Amino acid sequence: MKRTVTFELGSRKYKFTTTDPQQEVDETLNAIREEFENYAQIVDKHGYDKVFLMMLLNNVHENIVLKERIKELTKKFELTDSADE
Repeated sequence: MKRTVTFELGSRKYKFTTTDPQQEVDETLNAIREEFENYAQIVDKHGYDKVFLMMLLNNVHENIVLKERIKELTKKFELTDSADE
């Protein structure tokens, strides 16, 4: 079921529509808030846009690194699995 979620980040409010389970929404928003807090002290100096860009770049980079690690582990598992046969 579609619903609108409103959350505050710094001094701003944001709204979005989602069908995701509430637990996933809460977990996502909490992670965003925690990361934002790491950069909150530079918002006044650099502005929200640069802080959000920095957060996005860090997140995308982390996802790329994790995907590569999963590929490595999958290959390792496949090699280990075929050695057992």
